[in-house]
Amino acid sequence: MIQGDSVSKRLNLLAIAVCFIFVISSISIPTGANNAEPDEYPNGWTHRPLMEQFTSLGCPPCMGIDPDVAKLWKEFREEPGLPVTFVSFHQVNGGSDDEFASQESKDRYNHYSVQGTPDAQFDGGYIEELGGGDGTYDTYKDHYYECGERDVKPTELRVWQEFREDRFVFTVNLTYLGEGGISTPLNPDILDSSVYLFVVEDDIMAWSSVEEKEVMTHNVFRENALTNEQVELQPAETWSHEVEWMIPDTIDYMSGHEDRDGNAQEGEHPIPTPINPAKISVVAVVYDNDDTSRTTSSGKTGNAADTPRAANSATPETTAYDEQNEPPKVVSYDEKLSGNLAEVSAVLEDEDGIGSAYVIYNFHNGSYNDEAWGVMPMEIDENNVASASIEFSDGDPVWYRILLVDGKQGFAASDVKQFAGTGTGNSEEDSPGLGLIGILCALFIGLNRRKD
Repeated sequence: MIQGDSVSKRLNLLAIAVCFIFVISSISIPTGANNAEPDEYPNGWTHRPLMEQFTSLGCPPCMGIDPDVAKLWKEFREEPGLPVTFVSFHQVNGGSDDEFASQESKDRYNHYSVQGTPDAQFDGGYIEELGGGDGTYDTYKDHYYECGERDVKPTELRVWQEFREDRFVFTVNLTYLGEGGISTPLNPDILDSSVYLFVVEDDIMAWSSVEEKEVMTHNVFRENALTNEQVELQPAETWSHEVEWMIPDTIDYMSGHEDRDGNAQEGEHPIPTPINPAKISVVAVVYDNDDTSRTTSSGKTGNAADTPRAANSATPETTAYDEQNEPPKVVSYDEKLSGNLAEVSAVLEDEDGIGSAYVIYNFHNGSYNDEAWGVMPMEIDENNVASASIEFSDGDPVWYRILLVDGKQGFAASDVKQFAGTGTGNSEEDSPGLGLIGILCALFIGLNRRKD
């Protein structure tokens, strides 16, 4: 019996040892790569916080706080680090004629179970601001700061955009940096996330039935380029994805939408204000499916729908900043008129080289938005001189901008410019006529003076 007990004890010890080895082999000890430091975000934040605003051009309270929202956005977008992101989803609340009130905007509204406008969801509902009023600027700014400082799973998020004549190509990279420490089968260190690409257009003039005039709107949601893409990553693992987004010329209106004359306008219709590619940006957002936390600050509330909270957000501009990549630029222009051709050449500059360049143009003015701008690819020579010819009619002004991408996919748009010598008629043809009229007028005046 003693010998049997000894064998039994040895078998038990052996079983314990095997189990111990199995458990140890299942534990993930973070490597140096897993402990990679996240980006140094502005203000010492853990990530770039996001605000999703729900508004309407026909909603009096929305228009009442709009100056505060615009002031805050203009302030943040001028900071070198571009510390925040912002998407404005338009609704039909208060007034049914908002031209940006698409069904996709309504779907996002329903995602958060929003009850009215104005409403703002910070970091996916970690903080929800219901309504607005005096002090909206300070309130929203405080929400951004609280969200920026909160604990999130560390990620590195990058997004690039390239314009290609009738579409954009968006490329997004998401790396999970890991939380550090020991990961076990019962408590694995995994990022279970949802990724969205929101396409926005900034600085658009649009009609407000409240103001009874056109007003400037900011970061208006146009469409989703990527919706609820499920991505699961382990520490140091990277997910990459490329999306082609065709620039739409129609919009799918939500139920209850009307035009400015009160006519029902539900379903698919032509876009009233065509999309200007120079004002387009993509906003990439990664939401942590395991995070439904909400603020505990006094006087504040989080979204009650327990939606996944944002772990990070990015735009092409923030990506360029994080990678210390100076955007490409136009150094100089050379314009030449040849009959009815406006020949433009531009010297482009970027240390990473130039990937592509397009010129967009219209024959009205620099802020024209009644119709889509024309588009033409530019030829780029070995000296990074881009050239294109724009055909126009006598007397028409030629307004244009250059959209370019560098060797690291950095995107930039030049300032709008009027082609010199256009918009005043053909000087070679008009000058003799004007001269003859002047001579006849002088003779007529002289004859009259002689009679007197």
